[in-house]
Amino acid sequence: MNEIGSNYKPDENNDLIIKNSNKILDDQKRKWVKIQSLINNNVKEIFWKAWIKPLRFVKYENGILYLSAESKIITNRAETQYYETILIHSQNFFESLKKIKFSTINQEHKESLTFKNEKPNTISNQKIKYNALSFVESVSMKINSHFTFENFVVGQSNQMPFAASKRICEKNSLIYNPLYIHGDVGMGKTHLLSAIAIDMKKNFPNLKIVLMSAERFMYQFIKAIRLKETIKFKDEFRSIDILMIDDIQFIGGKGSTQEEFFYTFNDLINQGKQIIMSSNKSPNDILYLDEKLKSRLAGGLVVDFLPTNYELRLSILKKKVEVLNLKISIDVLQFLATKIVKNIRELQGALNRIWANYELTGKIINIENAKVLLSDILCAHEKNFSIDDIKLQVSSYYNLKLSDMNSSCRSINVARPRQIAMFLCKALTTFSYPEIGKAFGGRDHTTVMHAVKKIESLLDHDNRIKKQVLELKETIFSV
Repeated sequence: MNEIGSNYKPDENNDLIIKNSNKILDDQKRKWVKIQSLINNNVKEIFWKAWIKPLRFVKYENGILYLSAESKIITNRAETQYYETILIHSQNFFESLKKIKFSTINQEHKESLTFKNEKPNTISNQKIKYNALSFVESVSMKINSHFTFENFVVGQSNQMPFAASKRICEKNSLIYNPLYIHGDVGMGKTHLLSAIAIDMKKNFPNLKIVLMSAERFMYQFIKAIRLKETIKFKDEFRSIDILMIDDIQFIGGKGSTQEEFFYTFNDLINQGKQIIMSSNKSPNDILYLDEKLKSRLAGGLVVDFLPTNYELRLSILKKKVEVLNLKISIDVLQFLATKIVKNIRELQGALNRIWANYELTGKIINIENAKVLLSDILCAHEKNFSIDDIKLQVSSYYNLKLSDMNSSCRSINVARPRQIAMFLCKALTTFSYPEIGKAFGGRDHTTVMHAVKKIESLLDHDNRIKKQVLELKETIFSV
């Protein structure tokens, strides 16, 4: 027997290959469980249990994620209604993911036993029930039950948006149609839209009310084109009584979507239906927006959030402390209201960070500790960073050319720093996703959103990336 033959142990090698394959498969299955959990945070519980939870991981191969379910109804709904949601979240875990394929497990024998003694129309009735849920309920975003009018702190800067929103609910009239609310990020626009939806559903339960993001409207339209269901799309959206669109600025530059939204808008207005929109800009300031649509959006009541004052910021913090029953002294609240002036969401986030630090470490809550804990936020508010400043620092840190930030290169050595630069632009500036995308070689806003989500995900478990981002922040703040 030759030397190779004497040392070769086929059983051991095969066992090792099988063991490694099983380990990879188990790791991929755990990733799918995490993806399902993330989707659960963005989809109503009833729909997550019905359409996402039953999906089983089959395999991930050559950039394709294979999923299956026992029912054709489930795979059809997942593919038509939640394809984009599943794809975006899955790309955070499977970097090279290009598409998703759904299949149905053969359950003919099981179904014949299950439904053997049921009435003939039982299954068809179930399908009718699914179809009834397929539009208004499923396209509406998950509403935060805490975003009510009662929990909205009113001050001089937001009095007009609040009063207009309340007026619509109290009268259910078309006195302000459309109602267009705009203001900087984190000022409370989504809170007001949610409050309107909650109030309207309570007072007028028979109305068809849809609250969705502009991005979701685009997905629905693109999906309808892909499935050749544009007529169904038109009919469904024109049957709505109240249509609320959050972040309407994202529709800028999307020609065919703008056109469809314009026709939907006109039809609903002509039918006497209410339209309410929010944006981070006034209609005239949205980039690449068709002139006739600008005119239509500005044709009702346009109200904006003014810069907050100290009294409003302090009132918001006091309300938050009261609702959550937190024990934080007034001097710390006054310090926060003085130092964090641009963004209400960031102000509340700073309060959450201080309280979480106390609960986890037991460190006393005072101004000195707050300064240390919130150093990154405080530095950001003391300086106005530009996108070019951040791109320059990131490219220098990674020894890249500045032009690499705008290039189409997908090498991980360039793509990852570019994603980090986009993440820092979103974290340290007030620029919107489309504005950041434009500054990075004219990229779409969804590319920036994906980059931000990717880096946020990596910061949770990748210490090397966490260290790099912290060092970059220190460098940017010190310049």
